[in-house]
Amino acid sequence: MLTIAPHVRHAAIDGRTAILDVRAGRWVMLDPAASLIWQALARRGGTDGLAEEIAAPRGADPAALAPAIDRTVAALLARGLLIDTTRSPASRPWWRRTRGAR
Repeated sequence: MLTIAPHVRHAAIDGRTAILDVRAGRWVMLDPAASLIWQALARRGGTDGLAEEIAAPRGADPAALAPAIDRTVAALLARGLLIDTTRSPASRPWWRRTRGAR
């Protein structure tokens, strides 16, 4: 399961999402496509079925969207904005094992 890191605040603004990493003092602004992914993660903790949900109203191929969703999630994890709760703390680098792991 993916969860938003405890040091992150976010808000939807005009079809985009503004994210504040309080710990780093950095803002991230997601474009509309990445914002759909973020909002799905915030609501349900994962991306299962998201490609189909996005593709259906647009007549797009869900299989073509899946790699972009995976890349977006990987980037959010790498920035420490999301936490993968299925990974044990021991599998994270030592500097990310502290309280509120990044």
